Amino acid sequence: MKDFLDYFGARKYETNKGYSTEWVAKKIQWSDKEEAISILKVWAHSLRAEECTKEKLNELNGMTDDEVLIVLKVLEEPPILRKMGDKQLNIRVKLSTTDTHRTFCKQALVDSGSLTSCISQKFIKENLINT
Repeated sequence: MKDFLDYFGARKYETNKGYSTEWVAKKIQWSDKEEAISILKVWAHSLRAEECTKEKLNELNGMTDDEVLIVLKVLEEPPILRKMGDKQLNIRVKLSTTDTHRTFCKQALVDSGSLTSCISQKFIKENLINT
């Protein structure tokens, strides 16, 4: 008999961690809270393990399947912060278009002195985003 997660299109043994993002998403969905948090901590980058809490699990439970996959992919990566002393702060952000609802995970520069919001024209052109 197949693993019950195979029926949902979630495959084992497809990444360097041994499991696909889809498999992890389904596994945490079908596990109790404590086991789900443990799975998240194993999946997440070691510098992000402290983010794997009951609150994060509740947040994931309120998301669509596609949003959960995006969050899991972000958790797998190390946090992007500059060294102490640098005058710049970069963070990972999720961008969504308002017309087509396409979603992108990108690195963004936080500029606390900025008077306006801006986005790269190159990014807009490359991704065919309507303006």
